Amino acid sequence: MKHLKIYSAVRLIQRQGSIRKAAELLAVSPSALNRSVQNFEESIGVEIFERIPSGVRLTSAGELLLVVIERHLIEFGELQRQFGNLRDGKAGELQIAIGEDIAAGLSLAAVADLEADMPGVSVTVASGDMLRLLRNRDVDLAVVTNPETDPSVEVLAAHDVPLVAWCHRDHPLHGGRPGIWDLLEGRLVLPPEGTGSRSAISHVLRRHNLKEGVTSSVPAAQLAQAMGGGMRTCIFPGCVLDEETLPDRLRPLPLKIGNVQISVLRLSGVPLSRPAQSFLRHMERRLNLEAS
Repeated sequence: MKHLKIYSAVRLIQRQGSIRKAAELLAVSPSALNRSVQNFEESIGVEIFERIPSGVRLTSAGELLLVVIERHLIEFGELQRQFGNLRDGKAGELQIAIGEDIAAGLSLAAVADLEADMPGVSVTVASGDMLRLLRNRDVDLAVVTNPETDPSVEVLAAHDVPLVAWCHRDHPLHGGRPGIWDLLEGRLVLPPEGTGSRSAISHVLRRHNLKEGVTSSVPAAQLAQAMGGGMRTCIFPGCVLDEETLPDRLRPLPLKIGNVQISVLRLSGVPLSRPAQSFLRHMERRLNLEAS
């Protein structure tokens, strides 16, 4: 595994900008690390570091090489994790980050589908900064609404889901033909700030020259409880409350509000484990059913 050691060393030198600083972290002498780099450069026939007064920086060839090194180390790390699961007698594990505005209903049903298909797999569902969790390799996949992505992240699936307004069956709006402005007369329950759904709802209100009135911001997992009051209305992605989780007291209102896009993301270049592939398959199947 000598190539893994030099790969890791090259990446560390690039991040530190100095052979001396990298050597300190690796607990080796700077001269020994410098020799290892020079031997590696000779073996591949190009210089990967340019020596400058403040330390070192990658050459053009080094930048190309680093892309390959990063991908190789990520793939080998994933392989080591799967080897560890085999040694521990597990069938695998899966870490998923799900946005707070959709962590109920359809997305959790897809998790349940995976667990039924692969009962030996351990599943962890997290929340927080989706892109940070992916980049730090804290999760395998992220399920998020209206994501702002960059080249470090790959979109594996994307589906539009309608925003739906619900109210209590005894609410005065139920049975009529309300406008979106009618929702603002009482307490309006909305997804948390910072989520794609909340941003989409705010955009719809601005388009109608409306401002949020009295609101309660709750995660999707707490929506049914938050809607306990008879005079409340809410706007959430339609997939949050399905036939199994929709309380009998709630009714959808005949309003066309708009859509949000639910996307499944992974870190670019990271291979999908079998549990991740299974979850993606179930998520796409349920999203397709939701759209039909």
